[in-house]
Amino acid sequence: MVHERRRLRFLRPRRAPTTALVTVLLLVAACSPGAEEAAESTVAPPATQLPDDTSAVAPAPTTEVRQAVAPTTQAPPDTAPRRGGTLHVLMAADPTPITGWTPWDHVCAWSCRNVLDHVLETLTVVLPDGSVAPWLAESVSADASLQRWTVTLRPDITFTDGEPMDALTIKTGVDDYLRSGRASGGHLRDARIASVIVADELRLIFELSEPNAGLPVALAGPVGRVFSIAAAEADPDIFARGPVGTGPFFFRRWSAGEPAVLEANPDYWRTAADGSPLPWAAEIQFTEIPDERERLAVLLGGGGDILMSRSAELSTAAAVATDGGGRPLNVIGRFDDNAGVVLFNLLRAPLDDIRVRRALIAAADQTKLLEALGPDVERLAATQWWAPGSIWHSAEVAEAWPGHDLQQAQSLLREYTEDPERSDDRDPGEPVRIRVLCTDDLALAQMTATLERQWEDTGLVDVDVETVARTGLISRVMGSVVQSPSFAGDFGATCWRVGGESDPAVLASAAVGPVRTTPLNVSNFTGEHLAALASLIKATDAGDDRRQAVAKLMLELTNEAPYVYLGYASSVVAATADVAGLGTTTLPDGSVVQGQRLGVGRYDEVWLRRE
Repeated sequence: MVHERRRLRFLRPRRAPTTALVTVLLLVAACSPGAEEAAESTVAPPATQLPDDTSAVAPAPTTEVRQAVAPTTQAPPDTAPRRGGTLHVLMAADPTPITGWTPWDHVCAWSCRNVLDHVLETLTVVLPDGSVAPWLAESVSADASLQRWTVTLRPDITFTDGEPMDALTIKTGVDDYLRSGRASGGHLRDARIASVIVADELRLIFELSEPNAGLPVALAGPVGRVFSIAAAEADPDIFARGPVGTGPFFFRRWSAGEPAVLEANPDYWRTAADGSPLPWAAEIQFTEIPDERERLAVLLGGGGDILMSRSAELSTAAAVATDGGGRPLNVIGRFDDNAGVVLFNLLRAPLDDIRVRRALIAAADQTKLLEALGPDVERLAATQWWAPGSIWHSAEVAEAWPGHDLQQAQSLLREYTEDPERSDDRDPGEPVRIRVLCTDDLALAQMTATLERQWEDTGLVDVDVETVARTGLISRVMGSVVQSPSFAGDFGATCWRVGGESDPAVLASAAVGPVRTTPLNVSNFTGEHLAALASLIKATDAGDDRRQAVAKLMLELTNEAPYVYLGYASSVVAATADVAGLGTTTLPDGSVVQGQRLGVGRYDEVWLRRE
């Protein structure tokens, strides 16, 4: 049987009328929608922002990557782009202090990526809705097996040191740097990249150890970051402080703990939609301000032009804030593909019984739980891993998620408690006992207190809430290899996060893999049917089929009830009225995309209206 070559097609986005895009993951801990997220994993610790897989959102179907984008905005004539000036960007602090910028040895989470994305570009990029577009790559295609991928590079692109970008440079970067890197090696393994072959000056063959329909999203992360091998070899220490890439800016100065200052690349290869050379600003200064409220105050006080945040509170505050002249901030926000939950340990009685899990979900009033996390904060109730703006979000799954039903909860609990063979070995008629483990964050304490009342209002549940430090919670939830079974965890229910911005195949494999070998499967929810769904997502490249497979997995989660959903995380990039072009990205094919992901902004098409 002859298989036709399957090509990854990148289509021009559909235009739509202008609308507001106001909707992250910092500040509020654990289960709250403002908590931090581990984009590399399916289930993220509640309050510790883990390293980010810069691949962020899951890719669109690999045979047809559609750019379903947010609306575009055209600047009026009197606000035409202005060249020059310094953009002052105020960032949150990354969970791991930034000590260098190499894509192989230094973890780069969301704040770091605000800087690095302007210097070291990637082969592909993930758009705000989760679809994928080529960037340094001109095209990406796979054979029928999804184990042999061809990446064709754009011609005539040079690094800022004058060296040409070619296939050999990228292969050398993968083989000599990324494969053994502390921060990148795991991403290569997850992508199942066995070898990289140079076909010609501008073509590479990525050979995989198994089918992986999600490779395009991997090429938007550390696996796909492109850098000058000549510069990396010339002086590794200098390169770590100021790596050399193909981006619109290059490092002018930086030292640990100090602002990073980038200078415009006069020979940058991309142009704006009208053909004008980019970038507009002469330089960008990135300054970390860890405190969320202080960062907003500095912006409003004239100490910055742009801020980024992964805090639901700051997203809400920025949306209504005005600057010193009474002008509203320009806010580009998003509900991210990551949900706060109260997660159940399916190996721990009575949560090993589906009747109890379903009863606890029915007894939980999601609206009141979100209000308890912060009554004046905009939140969006979660029903699955992906928020409504994502191509992976399913209306069917959203409709299937059960609502608050106290009578249903009581009926299920009575059935369990009166069962003489109940799994918790308590006497028939005795209430179930649920131990909830959470961090000592104030908002989470309010949420767990509300949940405790809701569950105990059934008359058939006793709740014990234990608060621990974040690191202690992570250790107890993840478990260890010496447990039986390994990684079973030491908890009953816990504040946690699920989902993430990686490809659905990566997320699914981590969420439902075998308990003994999958530490990130913290709910201990596994089975052959789940493994089959995860494999289907990985090996299916037809767009609709892949989305249906993802929806089936989400429906299975709804049916098996491994956690109570709370709300989606949110992110924001906000700017003063002096800043124009925020949230606009012109793709290499000339298409214009509006929006942002994860509080990671692109600033090469941003300019200052003031002199």
